[in-house]
Amino acid sequence: MEATAKLRKLPISARKIGLLAALIRGKSVAMSLAILQSKPQQAALQLRKLLLSAISNWQNTNPTSLEDESIFIKKITVDRAGMLKRIMPAPRGVAHRIRKRSSHVVIVVDSAVKPY
Repeated sequence: MEATAKLRKLPISARKIGLLAALIRGKSVAMSLAILQSKPQQAALQLRKLLLSAISNWQNTNPTSLEDESIFIKKITVDRAGMLKRIMPAPRGVAHRIRKRSSHVVIVVDSAVKPY
């Protein structure tokens, strides 16, 4: 039985989150938590909290304990969200646009062995 956790409107660009998501895609939960713990980026902290939320959701929907079954990250998607547009003064009276990007992240976890 799979469980999902969503993080919407995260104020970090999808490119930065996607690099970390590629590292943990398809790996076991314990391995993914260890990888995210060792990374210094702020995005790693946010992904780790989201992964812990997905694990908690999985425990709420499954009667078996976490120690009995090994769970892994079945799917992780990173999508672009809205963008804040700001103006910064530039030389010679010109204004440059600053785009503060944000993203949506969805993690799906599932047990490695399917119960019949």
